[in-house]
Amino acid sequence: MKSLARRISDTNLRISNLILNKSDLPEITDARQDAEGNIHPVLKDRLDSEYNKLLSKIKKTVYVTDFGAVGDGVADDTEAFKKALGNGKVRVVVPQGTYIIKGIKIPSWVYFVGDGKGLTILKLHEDTPADEWVITNADYINGNRNIVIEGMTLDWNKSRKDGVGATGGQHSSCLALAKVKFAWIKDVEGINAGLHSFDITSPTYDKLPNTDYTKDGSRFVWIENCVASGYGDDGITTHYSEYIWILNNHCSDPDGDAHEDGVSNSNGIEIDDGSKHVWVINNYTSGNIRGVEVKAHAEWPAAQDVHIIGHTSYRDVRSYDFRHIGHHTADEPDSTTAYDIVVTNCTAIEPVFNSLYAALTPRALAISAYINVNVSGFTAIGDPTYNYDDNPVIAVQYKSRNIGFHNINIRGFKKASTDIRLIGGDQKTDNINISNVQIYKSAKEGIGIGSAIYHVNLTNITMIGENGSVGLGSVNSQDSIVGVHAEGYTLAASIAGNDYLDFVPNNVKGGTRIASTSGYAKKETSAVIATTTDSKATGDKTAVIASSNSEAAGEGSVVIASSGDSKTEGGRDAIIGSNNSRTTGSSENGKAIISSNGVINDNNYSVRGGYGESTNPSTANTKWELDSISGNGKFSGSITGSSTFSDYAEYFESLDGKKIESGYIVTLEGGKIRKADEGDIALGVISETAGTVLGQATFHWQNRFLTNEFGGLILEEKTVKILDDETEEYKEEKHMLPVENPEFDINEQYTSREERDEWNIVGLLGQVRIRIDETVQENGFISPNDGIGTNSENGWKVMKITSPYDENKGYGVALCFVTPVIGR
Repeated sequence: MKSLARRISDTNLRISNLILNKSDLPEITDARQDAEGNIHPVLKDRLDSEYNKLLSKIKKTVYVTDFGAVGDGVADDTEAFKKALGNGKVRVVVPQGTYIIKGIKIPSWVYFVGDGKGLTILKLHEDTPADEWVITNADYINGNRNIVIEGMTLDWNKSRKDGVGATGGQHSSCLALAKVKFAWIKDVEGINAGLHSFDITSPTYDKLPNTDYTKDGSRFVWIENCVASGYGDDGITTHYSEYIWILNNHCSDPDGDAHEDGVSNSNGIEIDDGSKHVWVINNYTSGNIRGVEVKAHAEWPAAQDVHIIGHTSYRDVRSYDFRHIGHHTADEPDSTTAYDIVVTNCTAIEPVFNSLYAALTPRALAISAYINVNVSGFTAIGDPTYNYDDNPVIAVQYKSRNIGFHNINIRGFKKASTDIRLIGGDQKTDNINISNVQIYKSAKEGIGIGSAIYHVNLTNITMIGENGSVGLGSVNSQDSIVGVHAEGYTLAASIAGNDYLDFVPNNVKGGTRIASTSGYAKKETSAVIATTTDSKATGDKTAVIASSNSEAAGEGSVVIASSGDSKTEGGRDAIIGSNNSRTTGSSENGKAIISSNGVINDNNYSVRGGYGESTNPSTANTKWELDSISGNGKFSGSITGSSTFSDYAEYFESLDGKKIESGYIVTLEGGKIRKADEGDIALGVISETAGTVLGQATFHWQNRFLTNEFGGLILEEKTVKILDDETEEYKEEKHMLPVENPEFDINEQYTSREERDEWNIVGLLGQVRIRIDETVQENGFISPNDGIGTNSENGWKVMKITSPYDENKGYGVALCFVTPVIGR
């Protein structure tokens, strides 16, 4: 008895240290008074008290053989067991032997122990009804408590006469406990069960999600070092019960007889309808349809708060499968109970097809409908030669949400489609975090992300393929990607239709602050980068970069290398290299300020610069402006150039439509130019040295926009449509814009004047090189003669002869100062 007490105490101490704290079980961890008036302040004290009660209430130890049990595998020993158990409070020893029984009902306060698995065997009699159990608790409806079952094999004897099979429901199992509080099942083997080898349950299954559905379930049950095989449905299962520990068990090779051929959903360990707070620790499953399944049927509540630790699944079809049936597709209701699964340090080895459920495809892990699933330390090992028929290794699907995969190793699934597949569409998964993943020579695709999945974070992932198609494939570009590497695939990544051959791009999503001592990125699409002094990006699609005490507020705006309370208020505005400057008007667009101090830009589609000493920014501090609507440039200072270009020029069309060579003096005739003759008023010289050239009409027909009688642009308020990047819809804005000439056709190809021979650059003022004859002298004057300069008493001043007259060429070249009037 001392050995027993020590073993029970040690086991309970391990479990209590593993999983429970005061907030988990307020019913038993707060200071409470039990039925006998004893106060139990914490869980350990309470559990110790239960063990001590069990030991104290057991007044005697009896041997079932003392009551007539034979154990010869022939005689019916049922009555002997009934007598030995009595009304409980007894330790019943079952020596080695095979005991034929018609079911045993164990009352409360019983320690029921055999000589060990395979030594003490309890086997159902040939005449036992099909709905009977090998062992169950005595009061199946009202429940029992404090039961220990240890050291024996339970044989449901499926081969008894007439081929007895499971009747379904809660019956036909090797061991079933209903509404039992405090039970320990240790070193027990359950074989040939019609339904389950071990079933921890409530008296009935009809508990709806909106009820207190664990009220009549079993509580505080340990199943440890047990073995299950040959079961018709599941090896170990739980229903409507809570605080269950399933440790160090082995469940393998079901026969699936409880189901129709080809659709036998026989699982190793199944945490089923209405279960709560279940720990599945260091178990092994093999040959099952599902190694570990956490689930519920459509109308019943799903299992919650399930912890799977250190499990090994070998050649089960689906190593781990979490689902709430009837809550998967878009037209089905969301589950209100499928929450909280934790998988830690588990292994899936070579999942395979199995004829017991022929249509079910292999997976190392499948998650459906559940919310808050955390998988950490998971290894999936495939057979490189096995045909997985292009199925994914890990599938996350059917409205599952808030899923975490961390520290994952996958290898060897060469004939699978994808190692980790996030399935999209109408019943998509979403909100997925994947980090620290190693994939080595496995499926054709490393990680695949389906359509309409917008919240996926991928961090620190290495994928080494071998003749794979793509490392990371994603239908859209919404994923957050940092530190993902792929090699050995045709493409490292394919994201939103864009292919990356050698690398996986980083993609940082969400309001972001980088390399900044302070700051605020308010929106999902805003960023603060390399800033100080509380800079802010508060609008959609905004950024503050290398700045201090600045704000980008207008949608699609940016502040770069600026300071002093600089701020963009309008959309698509920019402030660059400035201090204490701002663009105004929250509904205005396209304003920029560059290299300025104290400047306000309130003019749409323009760039301004300037400087002001005042601490208050103002439009009055503007020194220059470029207006994109009018094409005008305004400057409060001079315009200078450092090039050798030395004259001012305009474009003029030639009278004959032909090109006029450089250096010829030209005159006007009917608004067009020709070479100037003796006595003509010289307009200017065909120049190649003009520093300023007007009238070029580079971008479109000169008369594209209507003008008034003085040539000024005619403006009117127009409504324009601007594409909103966020909504992908057009929004309307009003602006003062030039009136377009109805004769203008934007689709007609336009050739600029500089590309057409009839248009010539005429230098009108400044230093110009002119063709001269042999009469011209330095410091003299010239006038035109057939377009060539000749000596004259007045005219343009000859500054320098740069090329002497050449009789073969027929001209020399002189640098002359051209003035607006000659020959008057």
